[in-house]
Amino acid sequence: MNYFILSQDERITNAVKPVGIAQVIKKELLTIERMEELEELERQFPVLEKGEMVYTDLIEKPIMLISDAVKQLVEKYVPNMPFKAVVLTDMPKLMQTLYWLVIPPRVRCLSTQTEFHLDGTLKKLVIDEQLAAPYSFFQIEGIKEQFIVVNIELAESILRRDFRGIRLQKIQTEGRWNDILSVGK
Repeated sequence: MNYFILSQDERITNAVKPVGIAQVIKKELLTIERMEELEELERQFPVLEKGEMVYTDLIEKPIMLISDAVKQLVEKYVPNMPFKAVVLTDMPKLMQTLYWLVIPPRVRCLSTQTEFHLDGTLKKLVIDEQLAAPYSFFQIEGIKEQFIVVNIELAESILRRDFRGIRLQKIQTEGRWNDILSVGK
């Protein structure tokens, strides 16, 4: 099976940027086990004012936020996925936009073929598709990077919709499907 890293399309240079969210929602809180602690935190954040802004369907930094439309799609594939509402506020335009903080499960699916740099960052990512197979939307355990990974069914569903600012990057896999393809050549 094919898997893809879900990320923000960096070609959209005027994408909206939330201000102050990283100071309130710390990265160490972004685990399923600590989701309840997030409920008590601020839910509304201003956006950086800089001319005409594009509200993309995925905001990757400072923390990953997805639009309401993407959330509804993810829920079809993973009905029990925990989400936290976050409202981005553009005060000069008197506009509020609903986004969702999502914390996918961390899955131990690294292949032994994965390679790391000396500082522990990824050099070459390879996932074991048999370990990842039960999941449609997840993070990879055992790496420093905060990637959200989607399987091919969810990736195709994302591509069929008119989402803005989402990029999908294929991940190399090892496992049963690659073995079958190799034998069939």
